[in-house]
Amino acid sequence: MIPALLTLLALVDAAFCGFRDAAGRNPRIEKRAYFLRAVRRGALAGLLAVAALAALTFAVLGLAPDPAGLWIDLLAAGRRLILVYGAYAALVCTALLAYALPIHEARVLASVTILGPLTMVRPWVLAAGALLAALAAARAETAALTLASALTIGLIERLLGRGWRRGRPIPFQPS
Repeated sequence: MIPALLTLLALVDAAFCGFRDAAGRNPRIEKRAYFLRAVRRGALAGLLAVAALAALTFAVLGLAPDPAGLWIDLLAAGRRLILVYGAYAALVCTALLAYALPIHEARVLASVTILGPLTMVRPWVLAAGALLAALAAARAETAALTLASALTIGLIERLLGRGWRRGRPIPFQPS
């Protein structure tokens, strides 16, 4: 259950990274298809990152002298990560509920007071969760995998933005 929850959190975060990466970059009024493509692009990047991290985890488990003990330590680290990242995700989802209201003022308020600041602290939340889990880990492999995972997930938004910086944004497809 813990790996599934962490995967879900990573995929949703990556999808939001895709949305944030595309936000404010297209002058058209109707942007639904544009944003859906950006969210899919972010989710795909997250899926690739999760697959790479899973492969790395299985490789480390395969090389470990005590794979069962390492797995137990990884699950304990995962519980700590879920506490931090789950609380952050709950705040974001609460703000998104307000953002989904058809009231313009509620959307602006949610965006300015909650979503904007939460986007700014995202790297710090990733680091805090990873450090909490890594420092409490009983094994060095667990700490290394935890830090590698947080770094990989943290880089998704930067990697998605590279296309914009190189002049190759997500192409707009008329809806």
